[in-house]
Amino acid sequence: MDTFSSSRSEPVVLPRSVEAQVYGLFALAMALTLVGTFIGMQFATMLLGTGFIFVLLIAELAIVFTSRWWVQQSPLNILLFGLFPLLSGITITPFILSVVTGYVDGGNILINAFGATAFMAAAAALFARTTTWNLGVMAKALFIGIIGLIGVGILQIFFPSLQGGTTELFVSGAGVIIFALFTAFDIQRIQRMGRFGVNPFLLALSLYLDIFNLFLYVLRFMLALSGNRRRSW
Repeated sequence: MDTFSSSRSEPVVLPRSVEAQVYGLFALAMALTLVGTFIGMQFATMLLGTGFIFVLLIAELAIVFTSRWWVQQSPLNILLFGLFPLLSGITITPFILSVVTGYVDGGNILINAFGATAFMAAAAALFARTTTWNLGVMAKALFIGIIGLIGVGILQIFFPSLQGGTTELFVSGAGVIIFALFTAFDIQRIQRMGRFGVNPFLLALSLYLDIFNLFLYVLRFMLALSGNRRRSW
């Protein structure tokens, strides 16, 4: 994970036209996520019944892990940048459906999660753009935090007893904090480039992943707080 230069010299400011391009790409990604979610709703039964969703998840991971290569390749960067949020919207659909249909107050939880994510993202943006602190010093700690979240997530797969209760509250709460801080870090990174390479696709993808994961962990945290109340059929 890159960090800002520790030099006392003034940071290089990202050109306004490029900064606008980053946020334009981010807005496009969010819109394509909604489109993907709509598509996922139409084919939810097929996705869950055939296991095709795992193919899409692998494709998402491949796009992320190769991003530093394809962001430099035009028009491949446009194609893959648009494809990734579309796939994200499709693959998150089963989780959203499980929330809406599996919890007594699932609809309200989902709406509250959207609202909380928007509020936290706005607060992170305000902090990042007004603070004089160099948030780059958090980069290594945040990266270690993500590795920890992945590790615990793997354990939760193999040990179902870790999927609920206090453990889930702790993990999801930690995820909320980590990705809220990552959002602030990346927004400052967009504004103050320092020694970072100026690639709007990579910056927009990073911000998108921050917000997307922040929403997922906020939703998980709210579900854990709800007491795991499921509908009775």
